[in-house]
Amino acid sequence: MILRSIISRTASLGVRERALLQVSQRRIPNVSTGRCLQHLQQVRLPLANSFSTSTVHHNQAQKQCSSCGTTLPLNTLSCTSCSTLQPLPSELNAYELLGLQDDQIANNGWDVDLNELKSIWRKRMALSHPDRMGTKSEKEQQIAAQQSAMINKAYETLREPLQRAHLLLEKFQSSIPSEAESLEDPEVLMEVMELREELEEASTEEEAAQVRARNKERLDATVNLLREAFSQQPPDTETARSAAVGLRYWNNIEKAAREWQPGKRVELQH
Repeated sequence: MILRSIISRTASLGVRERALLQVSQRRIPNVSTGRCLQHLQQVRLPLANSFSTSTVHHNQAQKQCSSCGTTLPLNTLSCTSCSTLQPLPSELNAYELLGLQDDQIANNGWDVDLNELKSIWRKRMALSHPDRMGTKSEKEQQIAAQQSAMINKAYETLREPLQRAHLLLEKFQSSIPSEAESLEDPEVLMEVMELREELEEASTEEEAAQVRARNKERLDATVNLLREAFSQQPPDTETARSAAVGLRYWNNIEKAAREWQPGKRVELQH
């Protein structure tokens, strides 16, 4: 009787949403229709900003120093002959900006060595750090600012699994999930709803930490799923795309759990 009431009152919802409400009533019978509908709105979490990439490799392409004319690789930060700072072309992707070749990284570019990545990032940032720009011309200071912004963005893109997944989905000509996309699996979406509700009801740091630990299990499993999908030849972009949607949810719960404070309203961006 309760389930019929839920379905009749939500006839305007889509098939996926109605299925979710049925799962909600089965697994959490005391949750009201209004509560379920509220969760349906709240769990539509935002798409993290992805790095604008190009699927074309520019490792062999070159440019000329505007000061002395020396021929240089496109991702060169300063001329090897005259040390003049060089603008970075906007078409370089995150791998190229950091001097990496994704086709030489295991699992189609997924298995980035994070320690090596951090070391490369630090070395490249040192070349354009503001502290080194005091004696440079205004033009070179502007170039240094551009370099720093692009290198930082490239580092964040490769360091964060969700952004790296978006980068590789684009490389393999699959669309990046839109902000409006929700999980297709009602059971998984129910897990998201349950974790959110547990976090809202947490009254101690220990309870919030327990929610965070449970969420980390789901987050780690989703990252492993992405790795498996990109390890295929060719990559399983359909599975990777679905996993990227899920990872967006787990990332937002992780953020909310990390920022949890007694008496503070739990807010997930949506």
